[in-house]
Amino acid sequence: HGLLTLLPLLVGAAYGAGLARRLDGTAPRRPLPRWSGRAGVGLLAALLALVTAGAAVPGRTDPIPGGIARFDTVASAGRDLGLLIRGTDRNAPVLLVVPGPPGGSEVGSVRRHLAALEQQFVVAVWDRSGGPRSWSGFRSARDWSLEDEVDDLLAVTRHLRQRLGRDRIHLLAHSGGTVPGLLAVRRHPEMFAGYVGVGQVVSLREADSSQYADTLAWARWTGRDDLAERMAAQGPPPYRDIWAYEALLTNEAGAFAFDRTGASEDETGVAGNLDVPEYSPLEKVHLFGFLDGWDVLYPRLQDLDFRRDVRELRVPVWFVDGAHEVPGRLRLFDEWYAQLQAPRKDHLVIPGAGHRSLFERPEAFVAYLGRVRADAGPAGD
Repeated sequence: HGLLTLLPLLVGAAYGAGLARRLDGTAPRRPLPRWSGRAGVGLLAALLALVTAGAAVPGRTDPIPGGIARFDTVASAGRDLGLLIRGTDRNAPVLLVVPGPPGGSEVGSVRRHLAALEQQFVVAVWDRSGGPRSWSGFRSARDWSLEDEVDDLLAVTRHLRQRLGRDRIHLLAHSGGTVPGLLAVRRHPEMFAGYVGVGQVVSLREADSSQYADTLAWARWTGRDDLAERMAAQGPPPYRDIWAYEALLTNEAGAFAFDRTGASEDETGVAGNLDVPEYSPLEKVHLFGFLDGWDVLYPRLQDLDFRRDVRELRVPVWFVDGAHEVPGRLRLFDEWYAQLQAPRKDHLVIPGAGHRSLFERPEAFVAYLGRVRADAGPAGD
């Protein structure tokens, strides 16, 4: 947006300033050759044209003969939410993928690492409000709440049920997306064939406190004195905004390192999956709007604890974790899972994987989702 607003202003100002000097006679006595000024403005104008053209290029997705491959838009409370829908069989069960943070997108990650799911499901990948294809849905800080996120998810689910003619949808949520995902399933179990939680959130406050202690110990043990002193001075979370979590976020891969040999996705995560045609150039920039979304919503989720708030679900549930997930998160999940009541529940731990296990070890994850479909019965929904 800065390029599309400031750059045109700069081009206009440069041209106008030169024209004004010539008209009022204030041009310098020894001006540069006339062609140099025109060339400078011309270069700025050419750059503006390139930026505008790049921003205007839409995302695209390869067609699937006999199947479905399309972008959809869902209206929710006056906001437009974007979806990518792909599957080789239009009549297959529908799998709705919920990315982690508000304003998040996993379109690139799903296309690069989980394309095999399109053989088993009609896969719908949702960009949460403020995400690349849902940018117009970015809310003001005052109006952004967890209930809004749940309402958006339910609006997307209703849209898929109507468009694809299904009574129930399989819901796959990852990381922070498991918060609205779990609450949506609890509120309207009749809309869902099952729930798959990957890196399931239980209590952000306790998980972050545990991660803080582990990261601080790692920093001291490995001689990262500057980091250790900064963390000690800051104290344990929760913090006032997402930016205060920088020490935890940027050091997670180091503090909880593991052997990624053979992994499909590396430590770059979402940023390493931008090179897919489904993202336009402008949408690739918008992808990082999730930081603003988390900055608003994360502090408002600190009192959430599913051990207290969600002890029973009325749909089958499956959970997936990497064996190298942050230990505090796994400990909290084990406590919650032991008490959770559901018609069916199962938990897969994938070796050689961490928090983004579904993208790091997609073969094991796709095979597990095959079991999920089989357990749902012949129709899969």
